[in-house]
Order: sequence, then C-alpha cells, then structure tokens
Amino acid sequence: MSKIKVTNLRHESATGDNITLDSSGRVGIGTASPSSTLHLSAAQAEVKIQSTSGTNPGYLSFIPGGVSNPWYIYANSSRNFIFEDYSTERMRIDSSGRLLLGTSSAFGTISNESYYSFLQIRGNTYSSTLDGRISLGSSKTSSTVSAGNDLGSLSFCDGDGGDYAIIKCQADGTAGTNDYPGRLVFSTTADGASTPTERMRIHSNGTIGIAMGNSSDTTVETNSVNGGCTIGTPSTTLLQVAKASGAVASFNRITDDGNIVAFYQAGTQEGTISVSGTTVSYNGAHLSRWSQLASGAERTEILRGSVLSNIDEMCEWTDEENEQLNRMKVSDVEGDKNVSGVFQAWDDDDDTYTDDFYCAMTGDFIIRIAEGVTVERGDLLMSAGDGTAKLQEDDIIRSKTVAKVTSTNVSCTYADGSYCVPCVLMAC
Repeated sequence: MSKIKVTNLRHESATGDNITLDSSGRVGIGTASPSSTLHLSAAQAEVKIQSTSGTNPGYLSFIPGGVSNPWYIYANSSRNFIFEDYSTERMRIDSSGRLLLGTSSAFGTISNESYYSFLQIRGNTYSSTLDGRISLGSSKTSSTVSAGNDLGSLSFCDGDGGDYAIIKCQADGTAGTNDYPGRLVFSTTADGASTPTERMRIHSNGTIGIAMGNSSDTTVETNSVNGGCTIGTPSTTLLQVAKASGAVASFNRITDDGNIVAFYQAGTQEGTISVSGTTVSYNGAHLSRWSQLASGAERTEILRGSVLSNIDEMCEWTDEENEQLNRMKVSDVEGDKNVSGVFQAWDDDDDTYTDDFYCAMTGDFIIRIAEGVTVERGDLLMSAGDGTAKLQEDDIIRSKTVAKVTSTNVSCTYADGSYCVPCVLMAC
C-alpha cells in the first residue's frame, strides 16, 4: 500500500480561504493560519452538533492523555445541557435555566419556592455525611489572614447592581495553623440609602451583637459593661442589642395571658415575667444591687441570707462614675434602721472587679435566723446585730423592718446552727 504525504492543503473560494490543513495537522476554517487543532474564524463562528436521531443526543467528549474514560458534554431531547464524567453526571443546566449540581432533577414541586431556585445543590454521593455545600474562599492563606479580612460574601441586589443586603464572613482574629477564627456579618440597606449598614454580627466565640436604627448603634457608650456593645468586639455576653433611641426590644404575647419571658438555670425554670390583662408580673424574683465592703476590702466569707446595713461610703470602680451605690457591712446593730437587705452572693462575672457582691433588697429570697430562734409565717424581722435576723417586737412595718417570713421551711443550715427560711424582703 502506498502512502501520500500532504504537507499543506488549502481549499479556496472566490472570497478567500475556506479550509486549511497545515503541516502541523491544524485545521483552519475561515483562516489560512490556524493556531489550534481546530480553528474557526468568521464574523459569527458557530459549531453545530446535530444527531440524526430524534432521541440520541449530540456529544462533545474529552479524553486527557493516559485516561481511558472520557468526559462528556451533551444536550438531550428534553433540552437539558449535561456535564458527565464518563457515566456519572456532575452538573446540568435544565430546560428551565436552573443550574443543578449533584442532582439531575430540581427540588420540590411547582408549589414549593425551592422549585424556582436557579442554583440547586445536593450532597456528595461519595459520602453520606456531606450535604449540599457552597464554599466561598479567599486567595489568602491562613498564614496571611488577619482580623477583619474578608473571606467571602453573599450579596442580594437588583438588576442594576444595587446592594440591598450582604452576608459576609470575616476573620475574627489572626489565623494560623489549625486556627481559623471567623465571624458572620449581616448588613442591610436602609430606606433612602444606597449602601448596606451592619446590623448583626456573630463572633467566633458565639457572641451575638445586634444594632438597630443608625450607625451610632454599633458604638454604644464605651463605659458600659464589658467595654461597650460590641458589634465590633466580642465579650463574655452572649447576646448584645443596641439601639440609639426608643425601645430596644419588644415582646408581644398575642392570643392569651401568660409568660412573656422564662428564666432557666441548668434546665430548671427559676422565674418568669408574665402578663395578665394590663398587669406585668415578675415571678420568683427580687430586687438586688451591687455593693462592696467598707474601704473596698477584699471578699471574705459571708453566709448567704445574712443581714446587711448601709454605710456612708460610695462604691468605687475605676472606669465609671457612681452616684447612688453605697458600700455595706454585715449588720452589727440590733434593730438597725440602716438595714439594706441580705447578702446574696459575690459577683463572679468577671476577673476585674472581684470584690463586688449582690445585696438582695426587695422581693422573694431567704433570710438567716440564729440557732434557737423560732419564727412563724407572717412574722416581721429586724437585725439581731450579728448578721442574723430576729423577731420585731410589733407588727408595724418600720425603717428597721428587713423582711416578713413567708414559710418556716428551712432551706439550709450553717455550721454555727443558724438557718435560712423564705421571706419577702422589705429593705427598700
């Protein structure tokens, strides 16, 4: 068999070159100088792949070197455009224009809103633990990411490109190996504005900051507890809400009376705020305030329920002015009219002010009674002068009255024989 070697082949028409096969095996259509294996050049170049069967699709196949199974791109008779790895479909654009990843059919039915989602993703079929996921990443590596760096965002906009809202992920600190502190920032555009303003932030430690109204809400006064609100700075408070003016939060029970807010400790309900008609009730509660010992002395053992008295010293904190909270002592005067309430607990909420304590003043609590002293329900109590309470000589509420006994149930007994019973505090 003889062979014919063609170095260059060219088909020309009256208007110029139509088809060229050059010495490198490149085919040019509409060009005499093809720069790729197949080079089309025209005012509107078009490649048409048409099956002669009404059901068979037209295919494009890709076979990298050393690979036996090709990738396919094809369109079927249902007008779906499909990307397939040999026999496994990876992606399709369906006849409704939806991009489907990990699935060949759209979610839901025509009655579901998800049916209209133009991007739909289903979990990785290679792992039962992975759901559909979109990853938005930064070009920075963990060794170069610093606090505040943007890592990815979702923008909600109109056809003109105007941003109505943005959800953004930022670094919440300096990153490192296996250290990826992140926060989510939620921003919306106010009526009359053209750029989104931050409204809520979820920090890497789970702290949630919410701001409403205007930009000043994100920088609440700097002398507030934990250094301000901190939409911008994480703190020990899980939820922080700020608003420049007006009500910060509204709670509306619509159909009937009952609890508006319930308070729990370790899963047990300890108290509620409820509504009945036009009355708001604080249930299982008492009024308390912060105080300190004389001269700001360090904490010492004070038994819970011990009677306290006011002294003529003001509490001091380095970062705030105080014009109303005075210091206290364990009551050492019998029938003292300066009684302030009873000792509740030391304040352990922070590591800065370790010598503050809570004084329970008005409402439901317990009070300490000396060993050998018997009380009955309805008894009025005053200071016994040693941190305990004793019976008041009459049943008239006076300036020295500290509490009224509500039950003789003993909640605790101390080593010195003193014990605590429930009461209603009347120190203010």
